[in-house]
Amino acid sequence: MLDQLLDPPFAKNPPVKLDIPAKTLGLVYAILGGIGTLFGVFGLLGLSALAAVVGAGPLFFIGTLIGVIGTAVAAWGGYKMYQSDRDGKRLAIYGIVLNAVGALIAALSYGGLTGWVLNAIFAFVLYYLVIISRFEGEPKVVSTTPPGAS
Repeated sequence: MLDQLLDPPFAKNPPVKLDIPAKTLGLVYAILGGIGTLFGVFGLLGLSALAAVVGAGPLFFIGTLIGVIGTAVAAWGGYKMYQSDRDGKRLAIYGIVLNAVGALIAALSYGGLTGWVLNAIFAFVLYYLVIISRFEGEPKVVSTTPPGAS
């Protein structure tokens, strides 16, 4: 199943064709993921105090912790993509999936599935961008020949 996640059938001919350099996408993921991880850690510290006051279950804390770890893994994968390491795509994908799973666990603990659906859509867009991004020397997704020319 992990092979299917890392190399889905639409990767060769994606429905929405965008020419995204993996190095640039990796830099964006590294920066935004690093900021997200930093705020996530601060949020976890505040969340533990809030959970004690409000009585939120431990599942909410665990789900949020998994989400923060997923964000950190995606940021590290983005950094590796920026360094032109092809293994960075794998890490970024695992981080995105881990973040979505953590968000689902947190949502199930307090009944906020609407927010999780929006998070899942956002995660799929991030996943799709990683899949269609190309490193230097890889064939582009967007055809460079004009329509009608051979």
